[in-house]
Amino acid sequence: MKQLLLDYWYLFQDPFIASLLVGIILPLIGGLLLLRRAVFLGVAVPQFSAAGLAIGLWLLPWWPGLWQEFLDHGHPEMSYMFAFAGGGAVLALGAFSWWESRHRGGTEGLLAAGFAVASAMSLLFLSMGPLGANLVDAVLKGEILYLDHHGLIVLAVVLSLVSVILLAARRPILLIAFDPDLAATLGVPRTLFERLLWLCVGLSVGAGVVTVGPVLVFGLLFLPPLAARGASGSMPGFFIRCSLLGLIAVLASWPLCLWLEQPYGPTAVLLSGLLALCFHGISRLNIAKGPRY
Repeated sequence: MKQLLLDYWYLFQDPFIASLLVGIILPLIGGLLLLRRAVFLGVAVPQFSAAGLAIGLWLLPWWPGLWQEFLDHGHPEMSYMFAFAGGGAVLALGAFSWWESRHRGGTEGLLAAGFAVASAMSLLFLSMGPLGANLVDAVLKGEILYLDHHGLIVLAVVLSLVSVILLAARRPILLIAFDPDLAATLGVPRTLFERLLWLCVGLSVGAGVVTVGPVLVFGLLFLPPLAARGASGSMPGFFIRCSLLGLIAVLASWPLCLWLEQPYGPTAVLLSGLLALCFHGISRLNIAKGPRY
C-alpha cells in the first residue's frame, strides 16, 4: 500500500497540489460572489474564460514558435493559454459591470444570453482548432491528471496573488457588498474595489479554467458556499466552511476517480453537490428541532 501511494504521488503530485489550491481558494471567491448576489455572473464568467481559451487555441497556428512547441509537446505555453483564458474572463466581467452601471436591471437576461453565446463560441472555436473534436472533450472536461509543473506554477502564482489582494481588501469589499450606502458615506471608493474584485475573480477563474477545466471551476465556485451558507453563524465561519468543504471534496475525489477510472473534474463536482445536499439536510433538521431550553 505504501509503495502504491508513493507511485501515485510520483505520477500525480502536480495535479494533487493544484486540486488543493483550487479547493481552498475558489470556494472563497464563490462565497464573495454569493454574498454580493452575483451568482449568475460567476456562472457566465468561466464560460467566457473557456471561450477565450478556445479562441487562443484556434489562433495558435498563427504563431510559429508556439505552434512548433504545441507539435513537440502536445500543448502550447501555459502563459499563452492563461492570457486568453484570463483575458476572456476579465473582459466579460468588465463588460457586464459597465452594462450594470449604465442600465439598472435586466442583467440576468444579459448573463443568460452571454452564457449561451460563450458556450457556442467555445464549441465552435475548439472544433476549428488544431486538434478538432478531440480538443473539445479534453478542454471541457479539464483533464487535471495531465497537468504539468508549468501549469501548477501559473495556478499557484495567480491564486496566491489573488488571495493576498482579497485578504488586504476584505473589509471594504464586504462593506460594499452588504451596505453600499454606508460605504459611500465613509468615503470608500466603491468603483475601485469593485473593479479590483472583478479583476481577482477574472484572474482566478482564468487560471482555473486553463489548468483544471471549467467544470471543476463551476462546481467549486458555488457548491461549497451554498452548503456553508446554511450552517454558518458568522462571516469568518462561513468562509472557513467554504474552504473546508471544497478541500474535503477535492481530497475525497482522488481515490474515487482513480478507483472508478473516471475524469477527476466531474467526480469532484458531484461529490461537492452531495456534500451540499448533506449540509442542507443537516441545517434543515437543526431548524426543525428548534432551540433547546
